Amino acid sequence: MKFDDAHLAYCTNIHPAETWEETDRVLRGDVLAVRDELRNAGDLGADEPFAIGLRLSARAARELLEPGHIDRFRGWLEETNTYVFTINGFPYGDFHGTRVKEKVFQPDWTDPRRVEYTMDLFRILAGIAKPGTGASVSTLPGSHKSFGADEPVMLRHLAE
Repeated sequence: MKFDDAHLAYCTNIHPAETWEETDRVLRGDVLAVRDELRNAGDLGADEPFAIGLRLSARAARELLEPGHIDRFRGWLEETNTYVFTINGFPYGDFHGTRVKEKVFQPDWTDPRRVEYTMDLFRILAGIAKPGTGASVSTLPGSHKSFGADEPVMLRHLAE
């Protein structure tokens, strides 16, 4: 759903899903149910595209990048008239049902795993984003203040 230049989306980060299979189940179930409810209520036109804010764990991102998965996902997006304009890359792994506070900042930008995860998300976005959507990936702002992170290392990784 789009208002002028702003997207109003349903974000999958409210659903616990750590694998691509679990994420796919959320997309085909909960996301389409919300889209259909909006259409039935008259709040989303029958031909109006439905925006998704996609949350992928590092594991789900790696699995989605396996051969053929991106093409199938892009096909599903087209078939269901849905689109991803942003990917939530802040939580790296499982963050449902546990204390998250500073743990959600791990790994931070001093860790090469954060770099690779974020690059995976951009690879996925490049494979599924519709031109002109202003697609984005959100990530954490460096580190958590209690970690005493090495700022030069963070800056080098961010520049990669």
